[in-house]
Amino acid sequence: MPAPALSARLGRGGIESVVWATGFRPDLSFLEVPVFDRKGRSVHDGGVAAAPGLYVMGLPFLRRRKSTLIDGAASDGRDLTDHLVGHLDTLVRRAS
Repeated sequence: MPAPALSARLGRGGIESVVWATGFRPDLSFLEVPVFDRKGRSVHDGGVAAAPGLYVMGLPFLRRRKSTLIDGAASDGRDLTDHLVGHLDTLVRRAS
């Protein structure tokens, strides 16, 4: 059995999106981007991080009190999807 991949070069192979589930306690220490506060928590605005293309989900009070619950994550997911669609539309208009 081959060893599992522990890293990926996102610029190669057409990889454009990554969904990472960290479990009960978030561990984002693998991210090498300046999006953390002094306590190591990700800094974001409703799930939109300061690093382009980086989004978080399922964190306490992400957008609502129930954000850590399945029902709350669904609502947050809809909101973030709306944000992403708007962002992608802007990119497409700029490229045209």
